[in-house]
Amino acid sequence: MPTIPSINPPRASADFATPTASPERAVPLLTKEEFARRWGFASFLEMFEASTPVVDAGGKKWLLTALRGGRFLLWNDGEIGSAQEFESREEALTRIDK
Repeated sequence: MPTIPSINPPRASADFATPTASPERAVPLLTKEEFARRWGFASFLEMFEASTPVVDAGGKKWLLTALRGGRFLLWNDGEIGSAQEFESREEALTRIDK
């Protein structure tokens, strides 16, 4: 009986399917509650209510929050990883494209 050729390429070793570089470890994302606690608030709702909405020239909505110690946090609730801390409200507002 004739041998039917395989359509799969031959594998030289078990490393064939292993990527050559090790994948980066996934960093767990913060929940909104964890984000709020990190900045000294008891809950996300408390932080949100303590914030002032600001809008940049492109229409993107940001929130400006006074922190303990007189510092300010500029953040976007859709992208909490983009939060930045500033020495003053004025400094934070200069980062918004008007």
